[in-house]
Amino acid sequence: MLDIQAAPTVTNIPPAEALPEPRRQPTPAYTAAPAVLVVDDHPYVRDTLRRGLERQGFYVWLAASGWEAVDIYQHRWDEFAAVLLDVRMPGLDGPQTLRCLSHINPSVQACFMTGDSGTYTEAQLLKEGAARVIAKPFHLDDIVTVVRQLADNTLALPRPALSRP
Repeated sequence: MLDIQAAPTVTNIPPAEALPEPRRQPTPAYTAAPAVLVVDDHPYVRDTLRRGLERQGFYVWLAASGWEAVDIYQHRWDEFAAVLLDVRMPGLDGPQTLRCLSHINPSVQACFMTGDSGTYTEAQLLKEGAARVIAKPFHLDDIVTVVRQLADNTLALPRPALSRP
């Protein structure tokens, strides 16, 4: 039990802007705060999703490209409960990125986000292994609902034993 009256008094508290930024540590997917990888080449979309998902209790990693997402995922795949992928990005597009992520973890839980799917149909995107396709613009509540559903599916599925190099 914490005795509040016995707590020491601090008088020299530096202003908030003088304090260093807290270091973020990834949260394992099997806790109350599932980790989400957001992959989108538009900074505004990434930042908006990060802020909104963090307010809902998710731990969020950001990738600006498919290649960056693959790099992050190959080192931390077992921490992610869900992946949100833009369909059209320079370099590796969303479906190509999902193929790479699926090679790392066949149980990856992913959702495509798109304002313009280019040559891909929704059926093709779902066939690539995504659980959902959400059209941009979307409401943050819709994304939160999908991420929670993906996280629940991830938490309920056994993780494959994959060998790492």
